[in-house]
Parts: sequence; C-alpha cells; structure tokens
Amino acid sequence: MRVMAVTHLIINLIEVLLLRKVNTTNLGILLLIQVNLFVFCHKTNPNPTLWTIPVPDLAKTTAVYGQIQNPREIDVSILSASSSLYKRVEFHTMSVDKEGIMRMRKWEYPIHLKPKETIDLERNGTHLMLYDKQNEKGDLWIEIHYSDGKTEKHIVEIKSL
Repeated sequence: MRVMAVTHLIINLIEVLLLRKVNTTNLGILLLIQVNLFVFCHKTNPNPTLWTIPVPDLAKTTAVYGQIQNPREIDVSILSASSSLYKRVEFHTMSVDKEGIMRMRKWEYPIHLKPKETIDLERNGTHLMLYDKQNEKGDLWIEIHYSDGKTEKHIVEIKSL
C-alpha cells in the first residue's frame, strides 16, 4: 500500500506540474494528502482480525474468535497453529449431541481450506483454544502454518463483551 501511496504522489505531482497549477497552497494540500495516504494506507495485518476476551492472570486457557481465510487460488491445509503466550493452540468445534448437551470437540489437523474459504471462529461454534499460558508478557500472537509452506501471523485483540 505504501508503494501505491508513493505512486499516487508521483502521479499527482505530474498532474499539478502539467496543468501548471503550481502554488504553495495546492502543493501543501497535496503533500498533506499524500502523507496521510502513506501513513494510514499500509497493511500491517492483511489477515482477518482475531480477538479474545480479557482473562485473569491466573487463567491457563482462553478462546480466540474471528476469521481465518485462505486468500489463495489453491486448496491449502492448516497444519498447525502456535502462539506467543500459550504452549498449545487447537481448533475446536461445538455441537449438540444426541442427549441435547453442547459438546466441545477438538478439530484434528490438517484442516482443509478451499480457495477463498473462510473459517468463522465464533462463541458457541468453531474457535481456537489456547492452553498452558506461559508467564510471559506482551502481545498475543497466533501463527497459522499452512501446507504450502507459508505462515500467517495474526495479532489477537482483547475485546470486552
């Protein structure tokens, strides 16, 4: 996106120079617009946002919600997931059994994704479970490891319900 912002700056400067509308006001406004594009139009995380609720410091587990998408044009599989603050990350699904009781079940790897397919991670549905919190501080990150060798790193936001 920053490359696009720089490209827009060059195009706009050429237009201003070709149309000979050069004055300090026009150039000042143009510069401010381009600085805003450069600063705010970058992609820090092209992946869908993941979130969790605040958990007490003593809690050893948490659940993560949001979306994980396969942006590729090919089928891929999620081989594993890892976290910056937890030892284990698992995909879980929720379903009602024959007795009418809601059960949480581990979704085994590999998890297959078709091109452009999205996994919705929701409360009382499919979600990520993080286990064995380490005593580290800092931002919570989830890394998703794919069958094509790529890894996506997602920052997990803390949201109040």
